[in-house]
Amino acid sequence: MSNLDTVQNNRSTTSVKASKKAAGKGLRWLLAEIHLWFGLILCAPLVLLGLSGSYLMYHDEIDALLLGGSTFELSNGPARPSSEIVAAAAESAPDGFSLRMLRMPEDVGDPAVARVAPDGAGFRDPRVKSIAIDPATLDILGDVGGGRSALTGIMHDIHSHALISGGIGRPIVGWLGVIMLFLCGSGLIIWWPRPHKLWAALTIKRGARGLRLHRDLHGAIGFWTLTVFTIVSFTGVYIAFPNSVANLMETVLMDERSVSSTPRVEPVDGLTEMGLDAAVRLADNAVSGAEFVAAMMPFRPGQPLRVQYNVPGASDGAPKVTVMIDPWTQVITKIEDPRSLGRVDTAVAWQRPLHAGRGLGPIWNGLVFVSGLLPLLFSITGISMWWIKRRARKKRPRA
Repeated sequence: MSNLDTVQNNRSTTSVKASKKAAGKGLRWLLAEIHLWFGLILCAPLVLLGLSGSYLMYHDEIDALLLGGSTFELSNGPARPSSEIVAAAAESAPDGFSLRMLRMPEDVGDPAVARVAPDGAGFRDPRVKSIAIDPATLDILGDVGGGRSALTGIMHDIHSHALISGGIGRPIVGWLGVIMLFLCGSGLIIWWPRPHKLWAALTIKRGARGLRLHRDLHGAIGFWTLTVFTIVSFTGVYIAFPNSVANLMETVLMDERSVSSTPRVEPVDGLTEMGLDAAVRLADNAVSGAEFVAAMMPFRPGQPLRVQYNVPGASDGAPKVTVMIDPWTQVITKIEDPRSLGRVDTAVAWQRPLHAGRGLGPIWNGLVFVSGLLPLLFSITGISMWWIKRRARKKRPRA
């Protein structure tokens, strides 16, 4: 091979390497631009979505502070059988009311809570009453005070459907979740440092100010919270698009759902809707080795009656055994038992608990709360970096 051929080969190799390097920089630059403009344009809705989620983690405690709550003196005896508590709750309904929901005591010293309402009343009907029952004596202790504050209602509407009614808001929230997932992935690629600079990228430099401080906060905190933020975002997308995400899970996990879709029920002429006490007796005969915790009549047309049981040894908030019943035909239409689910069904069952910060103990609860604050932090640091760089470019003398 001549010297000329060698030079040409070297130039060709160098050109190929340069092209690959330019292409790599081009992709990273493109991701950075999309990442930036998504963050700038959508920072307000993303921040509101995150803050409302953090608020809803502790809305019961906040409502108790805002509205106050009833305190009851309970007896110290052992709790009566659940069937007797359910029967007492059904009898507690005033004339013209019926038992719509029952929640068993969550902790020792707590009352059972029955929700009673006039026939045909919606879930948020102001006539709905919550009544406390002593689980040991079955005495009716009185109305449960407090309730949902206006602030909690607003936060719930923001987080669930972006204050847009009519079924349009939930898909919008779901697509915001998709954008959050994109920001997670693109942010990781943009941030990824060279091997010898990895530790510096994972920490916040002492004494850092200005652009360096915002970059360190944005990158380091983003990396350390990436897993939690991704899980919370993904589970939020599932809640908005359950069927699409479940189909994706089937592909990724290479498994099929064994649980059929939730059956839709309709009123039947000539048949009377069964009560919760009868529904619990029916469900008890179909479930073994689990503790009854709640029962609820349908909240919306087409929904089945639901009876729920805690799996022994499961943490608070973990998926429950759910028995679904057609309240008109009085037939069990479906049983979801976490103890017998496959991979996809188990993943689906955990989506809502993970999103709500439940099922994995107080540490996970706290991490999910913090994840709701992250869009605010990322918006502040991201906009600050963009603004500082923009001002610096304007100050540069033009050639």
